[in-house]
Amino acid sequence: MDCRKLAFAHYEPMCAHCGFAIPAVLNVAHIDGDRQNNDLENLVVLCPTCNRMYDLELIPTEVVKRMRDHHAVANWSKLEKRARKKAALTRKRREAAKKAVETRRRRQQGRAR
Repeated sequence: MDCRKLAFAHYEPMCAHCGFAIPAVLNVAHIDGDRQNNDLENLVVLCPTCNRMYDLELIPTEVVKRMRDHHAVANWSKLEKRARKKAALTRKRREAAKKAVETRRRRQQGRAR
């Protein structure tokens, strides 16, 4: 079986290092550098940029293996909590601004009479 098909069948079709996920562009790298060794433990899916950095040893093998085997799941709760607080503050300020505009209007109408 082709190493690309094998890697895509076993690993998620996204770069193990940066998360880039356009399958047509992704490469399959051989961790030990031996193109004949198509063992799953020797394959990793990388985007062209990360593949080049890996080949130039700018990304260590241990990092690539760890990121390939660790399926990160985004925890959006922290951002959602921050967004809820920000939205609540915005609503509070909007109500205060409406109240200030109404008060100013009433005071100006009282002076005009």
